[in-house]
Amino acid sequence: MDKKYLQMIGKCSRCGGCQAHCPLYLETGREPFVARGKIELLDNLAAGKLVWNDKLAEVFSTCLLCGSCTENCPNGVEPDKLVRLARKDLVAARGLPIIKRNVLQHLLKHNGRLNTAGRLLGLYQKSKLQLLIRNTGFLKLISTNLANIEGLLPQITGQPFRKNVPLLNTVDAPRLKVAYFTGCATNWLNPHIGRSVVKVLKAYGVEVVVPEQYCCGVPALSSGDMDTGRYLARENIRNFSELDVDYIITDCASCLSAWLEYPELLENDDALNLAARVMDINRLLVEILDVSIPAKESGVKVTYHDPCHLKRTPGGRTSPRELLKRLSPYYEFVEMDLADRCCGSAGSFNISHYELSQSVVKHKVASILDSKAEIVATACPSCMMQLGHGLKKNNSDVKVQHTIELLAHLL
Repeated sequence: MDKKYLQMIGKCSRCGGCQAHCPLYLETGREPFVARGKIELLDNLAAGKLVWNDKLAEVFSTCLLCGSCTENCPNGVEPDKLVRLARKDLVAARGLPIIKRNVLQHLLKHNGRLNTAGRLLGLYQKSKLQLLIRNTGFLKLISTNLANIEGLLPQITGQPFRKNVPLLNTVDAPRLKVAYFTGCATNWLNPHIGRSVVKVLKAYGVEVVVPEQYCCGVPALSSGDMDTGRYLARENIRNFSELDVDYIITDCASCLSAWLEYPELLENDDALNLAARVMDINRLLVEILDVSIPAKESGVKVTYHDPCHLKRTPGGRTSPRELLKRLSPYYEFVEMDLADRCCGSAGSFNISHYELSQSVVKHKVASILDSKAEIVATACPSCMMQLGHGLKKNNSDVKVQHTIELLAHLL
């Protein structure tokens, strides 16, 4: 363990204040799942009193990396970073599980393979094979969790967004020129969000470049696979450093957080210079473009869910809310309880820990329903899937949409 790692462990006073803020501890009451418990285990690992084993691997995989403990720690400890460092050590000691290794190292690093996987999933859905498997209950015969996880899948188009949009989307007399980092989810699962981003930016006089790009690296970095994370970061920096643009924008909170970590990850000037120009689409619209919205009457009630990765960035809490307020009177914004509490998605956590993730999201679903909103807006595709799944399980007809979709609808 490096010196920085050990110093951070030493800052923890074991006060237990993190218990009040950890969604997983609040669900389970289990000390190993909260920051204090994990730090105590790391202290013993550092001292050589413990070695990595299956039980410890499970404990350190059981973390949302939501950052609530970090935000509320009186001693400035950053447990989410410690967990990621621990996962790096775990991978070094024991390697990655075979499925995760193949996804991270043999799929995400190769766009051609990722595109093939997307087409196959799209074919699975469109060929009625998905319907047949669901109706026969085949997956439940194998595993109830497998059936539940398959239910998380949104409709896949089979055609990636970036294959159907020009490299350069021009406007007359442009105010700005931006590069659009779509991320994997928009490219494959939510091309309608990508179309909304381009439509809105062009409407406000912004030229949009959609270059070749790779996964942002969050799945690898969160899993402790630093080599794959660095590879993906370097490829993205290489592709975007050649562009003459004012900003790099994204509609995905996780992608934004990854880009903001590139300077520390790569330790080079290109990463530092590009990260300084990366911005969430909501912030660009509110702080840079200062958009005004054509007034239209309707009164559709909308609430908002804070993605964990976005709320900790500049303007991450305020810009989406300000944008929604500017959509009045067509949309009526209402704040819900627990708006900034993690929804339990955390990338692939809702796959690897399905039941626990559903226990977490049920509180968010209750808050959404209590708000009486017809739409819950957010700015993270992963959160959208989790919220949509949770609402569907509750037989709710509340829609889950990206903030940019709501604005695009009015233009």
